[in-house]
Amino acid sequence: MALDVYDDIENCFAGGWSDGLPVIPPYGTLVDAMLDRLGWEPTEIIGTIEEQRIDIRAEQLAATAVMAGCKPEYAPLLRALSEALVDPNFNIGPVEVTTGGVAALVIVSGPAVEQYGFEHESNALGANNRANATVGRYAQMVRYFCGRGGGTMHSHGTMGHPGRISFCIAEHPDTIWGPFHTQFGIEADKSVVSIMSAEGPNSCNNHYAETGELVLETIADTLRHYGSTNYYYHSGRYIVVICPDHMDIIAKDFTRDEARHYLYENGRRPTTELFRVGRIHKQYMDRQQQDIVMDEMRSVVRAEERISLVEAGAPGGKFSAVIPGWVGSYKIVSRVIGG
Repeated sequence: MALDVYDDIENCFAGGWSDGLPVIPPYGTLVDAMLDRLGWEPTEIIGTIEEQRIDIRAEQLAATAVMAGCKPEYAPLLRALSEALVDPNFNIGPVEVTTGGVAALVIVSGPAVEQYGFEHESNALGANNRANATVGRYAQMVRYFCGRGGGTMHSHGTMGHPGRISFCIAEHPDTIWGPFHTQFGIEADKSVVSIMSAEGPNSCNNHYAETGELVLETIADTLRHYGSTNYYYHSGRYIVVICPDHMDIIAKDFTRDEARHYLYENGRRPTTELFRVGRIHKQYMDRQQQDIVMDEMRSVVRAEERISLVEAGAPGGKFSAVIPGWVGSYKIVSRVIGG
């Protein structure tokens, strides 16, 4: 590597143009090439963070894509992802500064998974694959650079998680229950990128269950653990990533809607127990939006539609995953790639 390029990488660190890892220096020729593929004019306003009075320009997003290591060929996907990131429903500013330390979870579904070379089997939640790593990193860098108000605000995550560097899941191109995005009314044959603010994944292991109900009971137990943030605010959601070996068992007994309903009904704990361990404080009994009713079973989500299911992972191991969404921004934002 030429020393001047190395110096430019160090200058990016010094200037705050980094997520903690080295970046590709955003040379003008690289940014122009990315802009050309994205189909935007440099000063075009792609989105606005109203609360912070920040306009996000196309040239900023193109430079971020370059720094994250994305190929120009990813441009159609990146354009759709960018539009989702700046959608007010994603709430990018608060996502960055919450004490919850959440990340922008990216989910790619449909033909785009194979088209762009995403890994959807081995290590599906943390693949050492360029498409997964750089597209996921791009989303985090946009969150980091834009969500802090151009550096005027600071991240306040108490713990955070490794997904704040890159957090991208690609669903199997061929699914049993239909593509992930069909849960949101999008046609099955479309290529779609979706985002959600999310905590880190919880592994869910069951190697010996012989029925779909027993596998789902195990997943429901992972949903309802005492530490779930959702018990307190009751306004979050979950992504459940089901591995092939679990999927083969569950699909024999349940449709996707039936599986979701089962998780909603069984992902619960008694309100009295939640009070006992300190997960709900009595002062919130007067807050109507908390929906707290003593002596009733409390679900981790307000409605079963807030549990969404993804088919991903490699065969051979019976490990699924539960990913809690952030309670301050529970919506999943989806965009059709090339739409």
